[in-house]
Amino acid sequence: MPEQHLRLPWIDTLRGLAILLMIPANLAPYLAEPHSMWFRILGSFAAPTFIMLSAGMIVLRGEKHNLAYYLKRGGIVMGVGVLLDTLLWQIYPFTSFDVLYPIGLAMPLLYLMRKADARELLYIAVIFILGTYVLQALTGYHAEALEVYFDEPWLPSIGRLLQSWFVDGWFPIFPWLGYAFIGALFFRTLFGEGIGASHHFITLGAVLTVIGFILLFVPLPFIRSIADGSILETRGGYSEIFYPPTFAYIFTSIGIVVLSSTLLRRLRLNPAHSVIGFFGRHSMLVYVLHQVLGAQVLLPLLESQGMETIESGPLFTAANLAVIAVIAIVCYAVEMVKKKHPPKSTVAQVLFGR
Repeated sequence: MPEQHLRLPWIDTLRGLAILLMIPANLAPYLAEPHSMWFRILGSFAAPTFIMLSAGMIVLRGEKHNLAYYLKRGGIVMGVGVLLDTLLWQIYPFTSFDVLYPIGLAMPLLYLMRKADARELLYIAVIFILGTYVLQALTGYHAEALEVYFDEPWLPSIGRLLQSWFVDGWFPIFPWLGYAFIGALFFRTLFGEGIGASHHFITLGAVLTVIGFILLFVPLPFIRSIADGSILETRGGYSEIFYPPTFAYIFTSIGIVVLSSTLLRRLRLNPAHSVIGFFGRHSMLVYVLHQVLGAQVLLPLLESQGMETIESGPLFTAANLAVIAVIAIVCYAVEMVKKKHPPKSTVAQVLFGR
């Protein structure tokens, strides 16, 4: 395998790009609607990048660990999601289904599947993708995600809870677990190729991306898309184009991840990539911090000024830059501490990076 050491700059850069796109996407509820299409699109590719990349790294370095390690690590990732739900959002966990839940579920599952044949990984991914369409057709898709707040408790039915887990939570198992299998297949194959032998991945990524955008914006019969209004403009203030996930979005997102990963792997990285990669090395910490800063700092500031949302695009940009600056300072401090006291526990490694 040409690239044995998996702490590679281009991987950190890819992860960093995803997290920097995720910050404004997750602060979108504080931006007045309607959100511009370019903003909606840019924020829609962070989640598939994270899920595909995390799955790829598991199948590549799985031999260094055992099932217990990935059960523990997956449990910690899901535990962070539980803490965010309960402490920050004041909702009962495992109702709305945070993005950390499918990532945590995928870790032990992909460890067990790390030696599976490429066709098997592809077949499983296709089942999740086709299953998404079937389940949405059979059960429908709620415009509002299921959220049970502590101050307004109620007991959802088992059927509604299962529907949230599998169909219409924020990041339901269908199709998001399918992205994990696509990521395992793609990154294992990509690392098995020489740097110069990845032209076909560039072609594949470009073709999928073009097809995806056509399906998103050209009205076609039986294809749900932005063009026919099937994709929600916002959901709880969030405006990514995967509410609900459609074939059009799945094609586009997989194409974007394949194309960007392959191109980054081939590029000669410069200092700008190092800055982006800095955030990638602290992706979990950044994920937690930007949500806390949004809910506990940005929202109270808006309320103190008698505002519900930010009306000005430049002001929203400034708010995002301020959040990123605070996060960078915290991450830099963590990095300094890690140099003297490298994290040894799995919990610390998940939260702060190795």
